[in-house]
Amino acid sequence: MFSLATGVWILLVGYFAWRYPHWVLQLVAIVLPSYLLRLKIFGIPTTWLELTVYTVFIIWIWRGYLRAQWWRPLSLYWQPILLIGVGLIVGTVVSTDLFLSLGIIKGWFIDPLLLFILINNSVNRNHPETVFNYMILGLWFSGTILAVIALYQVISGNFITVDQRASAWFSSANYLSLYLVPIIVLVIGWWRNINTIYQKATRTIYFQKIIGGGLLLMISALYFTFSYAGWLALFLGVLVFWLLTNPIGKMGWLWLVGIGLIIISQLQTPKFQQMLDFVGRSSSHVRLQVWQTALLMIKEHWVTGIGLGLFEKRYLEFATKIFYPPIELLMLHTHNIIFQFWVNTGLIGVTGFIWLVGVFLSRLWRVVVLKHSLATIIFSAMVALLIHGLFDGAYWKNDLSMLFWIIIALGSILINQTNGRQKLSNRN
Repeated sequence: MFSLATGVWILLVGYFAWRYPHWVLQLVAIVLPSYLLRLKIFGIPTTWLELTVYTVFIIWIWRGYLRAQWWRPLSLYWQPILLIGVGLIVGTVVSTDLFLSLGIIKGWFIDPLLLFILINNSVNRNHPETVFNYMILGLWFSGTILAVIALYQVISGNFITVDQRASAWFSSANYLSLYLVPIIVLVIGWWRNINTIYQKATRTIYFQKIIGGGLLLMISALYFTFSYAGWLALFLGVLVFWLLTNPIGKMGWLWLVGIGLIIISQLQTPKFQQMLDFVGRSSSHVRLQVWQTALLMIKEHWVTGIGLGLFEKRYLEFATKIFYPPIELLMLHTHNIIFQFWVNTGLIGVTGFIWLVGVFLSRLWRVVVLKHSLATIIFSAMVALLIHGLFDGAYWKNDLSMLFWIIIALGSILINQTNGRQKLSNRN
């Protein structure tokens, strides 16, 4: 039955890719969490999300929607991507689980890059805001659906996590938080600029209210994840957006009052008390142990890493060298995006990732300073994602890696457009 449903889904995606080539990318954005629907085709593990991206890519090649040099958008980042690729190869070579390592390369790097290419090849060079609107609206739908499920868990008390935190259909509340934070930042900026973007204020007033309603649902769901790292990332991401779009003045006091009220509301909660506990069995103490273990892995395997995807399998091997015993016997990731790249891809891979982010933010900043509202929204979302990644496992998950490259793709469209105009201006 599941195989039949998968076949119907592929046909449906193929139809949309054929008839509505630009709208289908919005569908991809909506179904990012469909990576949880897993199956095997000829013995190869895959997901509905992967099959969706592959189907769109194949149809676009068939229909000629991809430009002759469809890979050119990657040229902005070819050097850091090359380093990441080398790091992935090195991590695979030293890995003891080749099947797992190849699956990570496919699901968390190749697939997102295919989506990056699709987004950049869908843009109308004169109206880049069109693809931006499609993608953000798709992410809004996705985030709102997850928020409704999470809030139902809160109302009904029917949680699926042991710690009774809202997680929608994810196995961890932190996963929901990691997914929602960049989307909320993107939607806040988009919602604030809907009238400017569409330039049809009379038609967008109800649309703006609908988007605002979904936004409130997402913020509420994020609150009930009780992810302090997510709250911090959202606060700083929105603060960056606010500072870049508004003069610093009396409104700054509202931010201070807001953060103060949030802290006061949490002072007596068990979770907040645990956050300040670095001795007992608390999340903060666990993170310290995980970070120390990751640093030991890096110290002993700083060039190659420990093997792509092997952190979970080798955690106890290293943790027991420091702690007797470690608080947690099982840990999926390092809770830090830089550490995770280093233990998985070694020095070369983590260098490529840092370089990639640096190139992207520096080039996008040149567009931001031109008072470009879309660039400011994208810049702020990436800041929020990276801040969150300092405390949780950002990127190293199917939907999160796709979300990361969606932000990169949207920013790259604006970077290329601005560079093109500057070159044209110089010629004139």
